[in-house]
Amino acid sequence: MKRLSTVVVVIFFSCLSLLGCTKDSREIDNQVYSLVIGCDKGICNKMRVTVQFPVYKTASNGNSGNDKNSNGSSQGVSNNGNTLFETVEAPSVLEALNLLGSATTRRISLVHTKTIIISEAVAKEGVEDYLAPISRFRETRRIMQVVICRGSAEEFIKNNNTLIGESTAKAMELASTQANYSGYFPEQTFQEFYTGVISPYKQSYAVYAGLNEFKKLQPLDKSGSLPLDSNEIFSSMLKTQYNRPPGEMPRSGNRKIEFMGVAIFNGSKMVGTLNAYETRYLLMVSGKFQRGFFTLEDEQSKGEAIVVDMRLGRRPKISTHFADGIPIINVKLNIEADIGAIQSRIPYEDLDKIEELNQTIEQLIQRGVSDVIRKTQQEYNTDVFGFGKKVARSFFTVTEFEEYNWLKHYKDAKINVEVDANVRRTGIMFKSSPIRNNEDTITSEGD
Repeated sequence: MKRLSTVVVVIFFSCLSLLGCTKDSREIDNQVYSLVIGCDKGICNKMRVTVQFPVYKTASNGNSGNDKNSNGSSQGVSNNGNTLFETVEAPSVLEALNLLGSATTRRISLVHTKTIIISEAVAKEGVEDYLAPISRFRETRRIMQVVICRGSAEEFIKNNNTLIGESTAKAMELASTQANYSGYFPEQTFQEFYTGVISPYKQSYAVYAGLNEFKKLQPLDKSGSLPLDSNEIFSSMLKTQYNRPPGEMPRSGNRKIEFMGVAIFNGSKMVGTLNAYETRYLLMVSGKFQRGFFTLEDEQSKGEAIVVDMRLGRRPKISTHFADGIPIINVKLNIEADIGAIQSRIPYEDLDKIEELNQTIEQLIQRGVSDVIRKTQQEYNTDVFGFGKKVARSFFTVTEFEEYNWLKHYKDAKINVEVDANVRRTGIMFKSSPIRNNEDTITSEGD
């Protein structure tokens, strides 16, 4: 009994000592949780930081802070009534939060931050001063997305709203998952981005984004064919490759934000970009491509398209070796595809023609992947594919590999690409029937 009493007393005093661990605990309602952090170059200080955070309670008049300031400024105005944004210039990202705390009623927390937006101007000069505090601070989430935006990050955040649903946080999460359905941009977390910046095996990339002002879409006349104020017939030729930067898509709508392509980094500095299709090929080699529709020009009927839904059949096989001091890298891709449309009505579903379609797909992917690899070697000399991890196996120690300096020798590597494509399904149709009108004559094969 005495022993039991001793155990109880020890447990009691242990519980009292553990109460000290709750010293930094905070009530949920005493904090405001940022959704987005934006980083621009400052004018009065080193950097300009913009924070977007949600509104907890809608105002009684229904405006939820939507009214402009008395001087007509839109600073701090909510987007779509459910978020606010604040901008301040500061010497560092973390001190910017302290400075904003002097103008807000709640402490700003980074625990639920979804995205960090960095302007292209900052990225080209180097992001190390912006990454250092974020990577060390315990509140930041390593799964938040890294985005490089054309123009100002502050202006980008002002247009970060949702028109479908009420939750901006959920809209941001769903927007990033669109990469899984198209491959036009990657899902790149802060952990992956920061690892690439400091890694000797590879270099980093981030999502490339921009704002669309809806000025690229030519309006049609009343007949629905010619652009207004034009006497010329605009060619509607088939364009199978989308190579416009974000913000240049010919479209109209409400949400201005576009994610399209990737920003390529050499160390902490942005050195170039890849467009939407080049990003798809990057993701294929990296094993991250989920699926996406590709439009091919029909070789037997020029000007008409074949649409296929492509995906990786299995992870890419990458092997490396050295020959005469030159690194040789062999990349083998396995692509599976489903037929989405055949505009020419040529029966590519037949077994004797489906092999032609397989070869067309193989040539497209092989040419596209080779061009992207060549671009990263000759123009940027940046191994965003992560080939260095495979090349490192040819060295006995990590020290030998680091002394070799793979990132410097990436441009010297000879990289061979092999593609094996298989059309697995033809959709819900097993044959393309010809289109007939009242002038067609049907004849049998025996006639």
